Amino acid sequence: MNFLDKFRYSFDNLDEISVKPKVQKKLIVKNYENPRLKTLLSNSVKVSKEIFPKVQNAIEEVFTNLNLENRFNFFITANHFETQAYCSMMPESNNAEIVMTSKMIDLLNNNELKSVIAHEVSHFYYQHNLYPNPNTAKTQLEFLNLLHLSRAAEISADRAGFLGSGNLENSLRAMLKITSGLGEDHIQFNFSNYLNQLRELEEVKGDKLQLYSTHPTFLNRMQSLIWFSMSHEYHEFFETDKKGLYDLKIIDQKINKSIKKVTGNEIDIFNQEIIERILMWGTLWIYLSDKNFSKKEQDQFRKRFGEKKTISILGLLKISKLSVIEKKVLSALDEASSLLKSKKDELLSKLKIIFSEIEQPSSQTKINYKKITEKLK
Repeated sequence: MNFLDKFRYSFDNLDEISVKPKVQKKLIVKNYENPRLKTLLSNSVKVSKEIFPKVQNAIEEVFTNLNLENRFNFFITANHFETQAYCSMMPESNNAEIVMTSKMIDLLNNNELKSVIAHEVSHFYYQHNLYPNPNTAKTQLEFLNLLHLSRAAEISADRAGFLGSGNLENSLRAMLKITSGLGEDHIQFNFSNYLNQLRELEEVKGDKLQLYSTHPTFLNRMQSLIWFSMSHEYHEFFETDKKGLYDLKIIDQKINKSIKKVTGNEIDIFNQEIIERILMWGTLWIYLSDKNFSKKEQDQFRKRFGEKKTISILGLLKISKLSVIEKKVLSALDEASSLLKSKKDELLSKLKIIFSEIEQPSSQTKINYKKITEKLK
């Protein structure tokens, strides 16, 4: 296992998402079967030691630093307006093409360029291309969760950029240059001062439009790298003369919290609303399995969900059939399909407690409880 797995951002986790890609065995894609490679060979210049010796040296140093095999084709394309780099790969392929614009090459020195190269290489290593496209989401919550996953993928790739460049400052300098579009003649690289801008952004309650972005702000990304460089695990693995200040797990939580200060807590609010709905209707369905809402059950329901909701449910039961309750449960379960796995586990745990409180559950009670839990799983 490569150390990139050890340092992957914990929120960059496809297992948390209900939507799964079709993962197949990696294929060896021959060059004549790769239309993207054909286009790049036609319109861009392939990097080689003979044509771009400095860039090629940077590439070789990245793969040495990351302890990876170079199975990539690198290209430089003419674009004097956009500072960009991207990784282009065939689905489930065992190799990829990385493209950098001419403005990127002009703007960054070779050490800074190594950070960009390693960032793009890690997208292939982590197979981020297999992540579902947010635009294919079936619900608003699923859409937001996929965007959150995309932002998390960038944090993982930034860490790889740092490790591939061999120096934190290389990555931070590259971020500032790319974001500003300016070279070092115009920039003072006092990184703590730039984080004052992040604090100012948080003071104005963030930018809610960032909730719909596939990338965190460059301020969050800079802060995340600085925090990562302060982890116990980083210093222990690379045997520095420091011990670090935090466990990586704590740092990941700090990063997630900081990003949400910018994007807002809409994802958490959506998740909580859905959890509360399925918990309420699921509890009621379990209680009504024997077609009786006993005084004890009413008291337990009131304790969990409050007087107002209890009165509302009692009123509904006077004018509705049990089939109405079942429809409410099924509707809530459909919503719950978009929850993160950790949220589903939280919900299952709460439902288990509710079921355990029933002294002598009927066979129908057991059936209804099983239906809910299997649907959530």
